[in-house]
Amino acid sequence: MMEAVLVNNAYRMMTVANPLEDSIEIGFADGARGCILYKDIPEIEKRTALSSLALPNPYEMVLGTVCGEIVEIPWDFARHYCDASYRPAIEAIAMQGRRTLGERIRGFRESAGLTQAALAQAANIGRVTLVRLEKGEQSPRFKTLDAIAKALGRHTTDLLVEPESLFPPATQHLGAMPKQSDHSTQVETAVKS
Repeated sequence: MMEAVLVNNAYRMMTVANPLEDSIEIGFADGARGCILYKDIPEIEKRTALSSLALPNPYEMVLGTVCGEIVEIPWDFARHYCDASYRPAIEAIAMQGRRTLGERIRGFRESAGLTQAALAQAANIGRVTLVRLEKGEQSPRFKTLDAIAKALGRHTTDLLVEPESLFPPATQHLGAMPKQSDHSTQVETAVKS
């Protein structure tokens, strides 16, 4: 017996948005449904503040407020209201991203012959902060990450991207796009702007 087949990334595609009295009902292409409470959207907070709702594409919902503000709700924010397993999965990806980033920082620090105290001082951050970053216990702000990279004599990209993924393999045809992996999502999640 054959099973139903869904379009790739159906879990990311919003297909319906319906304003209710206390929330917006949202549905995804894979059948997941849920409600985003107005109180969870600071710019809205109540149904009376909502003037318009649109799904201009499957990956975002755009809300208009009576004050003329535009609020964009990305699919990933909406998804955790529809799928109880989504948030833990994303948190696990974020944790792995923080660990990977921490390992890179530690590797570059050790190869530069620096102690944690020396790197922290050079980056103008606390040693405890550096320890937490290297252990993957916290995500750095971009400013902190940039300061660490500069103190290591590196570009910030070196801390975020594996060296072999900076350039496509030589076997690829000229002009071919390298396949995007979930690794980029892990790294983006690990860094707070």
